[in-house]
Amino acid sequence: MQTIKWKTIIGLILLVLAIYFNIGWAWGVLFLFWAITDLINKRTYFIEDVPRSTNPILYWIIVVIWLGLAIYSFIPEWWWYR
Repeated sequence: MQTIKWKTIIGLILLVLAIYFNIGWAWGVLFLFWAITDLINKRTYFIEDVPRSTNPILYWIIVVIWLGLAIYSFIPEWWWYR
């Protein structure tokens, strides 16, 4: 029996809406969710599985980039052009 993957469905809807309406903060939500999930699971997935136990440097680079992109996405666009 299949289970409904609500987080995945909501994430896909958010992704489509973010692209369609050009909503930058929605990307920030996704990046933040990915970073938090990676920290909890001690592994990330970017093109391929990257466990923290076997690839700690690459793991932390990816997580820091997710967090940096999340912060960048939450900053209003007008702030960059003051």
